[in-house]
Amino acid sequence: QRLSSRFDGAQGCFTVQGDCRPRLTAMGTVCCAGDPAGQSFEPSELIYHPRPAKYEVTLEMGAHKSYGLYTDTHDTTTLYVTSLADDGPVAAYNQQVEPEFQLARGDFIVEANGVSGDAVAILDKFTNDDRVVLKVRRRIEVTLILDRKKVTNEDGTEGDLQPLGVEWSEHPKAEGLVVMAVNRGLIADWNDLILDPTSKVHVGDCIVGVGGNKGGALNVAMAIEEVTGTFQLSLARAAPVFNDEGFSYWCFSH
Repeated sequence: QRLSSRFDGAQGCFTVQGDCRPRLTAMGTVCCAGDPAGQSFEPSELIYHPRPAKYEVTLEMGAHKSYGLYTDTHDTTTLYVTSLADDGPVAAYNQQVEPEFQLARGDFIVEANGVSGDAVAILDKFTNDDRVVLKVRRRIEVTLILDRKKVTNEDGTEGDLQPLGVEWSEHPKAEGLVVMAVNRGLIADWNDLILDPTSKVHVGDCIVGVGGNKGGALNVAMAIEEVTGTFQLSLARAAPVFNDEGFSYWCFSH
């Protein structure tokens, strides 16, 4: 079963087809489940573990020069884990804990030693503190299906493409485009019609794919400026949490 949310900007309506219960892996999408390497599986083929959407990690620097963790400031409020070193405190921690609690590429560090809401301040804790207690969220991807058409002028003639209404950094880098603001346009119209908050486009979301175009912020930026007609918009964000134990209705596999 696949979930497909479709929005027609010209008609001002959307339809949802398929099984609306989201099934995601740690790096999967709403439309299908997949592993971090990009291999796709049907949901029935996945072996699900009680992997929490959020968890806590304690790291000791010890004699090492760094924690062995590489991050991006991503949305200015969290640290996005881009890669892990083969040795060091993070590697040692991952060897000691169960797989569902291992720190992984694609995770979002939302707090370090009580500091949250500021990516630079969180990063400073890794530089200045010999021990860090981290609060971490798993990554999910949500894929929307939108329809971008040309607007009709008052005189009945065909006008320009409907504006998307999304702002991102002037100098985008890394994996995708971090949404800095949602203004009047196709995306705002979509948000107004969608009731489920997980299917809306939020400030802080990272646009990682437009249609079949992925592979970095610059590729995504060029694709989104030119896209027309029906297209897929893929967003990456920290997994939402719905109870104190850190679990949500998202399913995570390794």
